[in-house]
Amino acid sequence: MLKGKRVLALLLATAMAFSMVVPTAVAVKPLLPNEMGVRAYSYIQELSEIPRVSGSAAEAEAAYVIKGWFEELGYSVDIQPFSYVRGGVTYDSQNVVVNSPAGRPAPRGPKAGPTPLVIVGAHYDKVPVGKGSDDNASGVGVMLELAERISRYPLPYDVTFIAFGAEEVGLRGARHYVREMDEADIERAIAMINFDSLITGDKLYVHAGQSNRITWVRDEMLKYAERHKLPIEMQPGLNPAYPAGFSPGFSDVAIFDQAGIPVAAFESTNWEIDDMDGYTQTEEFGSFWHTENDDLEIIEELIPGRPMVRLEAYTKVTYEFMRHLKP
Repeated sequence: MLKGKRVLALLLATAMAFSMVVPTAVAVKPLLPNEMGVRAYSYIQELSEIPRVSGSAAEAEAAYVIKGWFEELGYSVDIQPFSYVRGGVTYDSQNVVVNSPAGRPAPRGPKAGPTPLVIVGAHYDKVPVGKGSDDNASGVGVMLELAERISRYPLPYDVTFIAFGAEEVGLRGARHYVREMDEADIERAIAMINFDSLITGDKLYVHAGQSNRITWVRDEMLKYAERHKLPIEMQPGLNPAYPAGFSPGFSDVAIFDQAGIPVAAFESTNWEIDDMDGYTQTEEFGSFWHTENDDLEIIEELIPGRPMVRLEAYTKVTYEFMRHLKP
């Protein structure tokens, strides 16, 4: 009987030790919420607290925070440093770059070329005013959630995620990245998807590139939006300077467009008010970007619930596009 008690005690001790190990292992990489956009929202909350003005030490801090988030998702991450001159002063900045190789070969013919490449980007720097929650912690948040979701699937193409530095001072990070790209990578890049200022505008938009006028990526996004009843549309072209459905060229995506890469640029604003140029984001509150109101707490006070609606839509449509893309 004593022997039995000792065995029972040993089994109980082993079970208790195992129960202490298992939750820790699960906590390292928790399950994704079923509702898309939830993880993106949490990234926005954290990134908004870093005063990551272009070219500042805080911008560099934010770059390494983003690097850590990607690494927690299991990705290998590179920091791509660069410098730029503005007003006679030299500033240092950096891009955060993740290269994720294809998980399975694409079903292609015997004369197929190199593995296709899809680039996903969002700038992480901000202007000195406000917290930059909309412009552009929101884009970084969606990119990170998307990276986590697609990491669970073997895709038939390479993916590069880029968090761009110094966008607010002349698209410096995107310019440096494209300048450093191999010609072969430019040639095999079948799509560049850009997220910028996603959570405050009255409407949700996806643009094609105005330079090369290649529209297939935008058109596919619109098909998935319609299929899943997501309120994403083209800008209507009410201002003759900006043809319907095309990007105004004010974000990092313009540099990839100019390089001849097909693009899809997501933003949330309102192209039907004021000068009909997309600068005024909302009819009721004007614009949030580049103001003190670009703060998640203020945004939720003025337009409660809108950020999550936007985040869910943009994450969902891009996830569906990438999951089902067969280059």
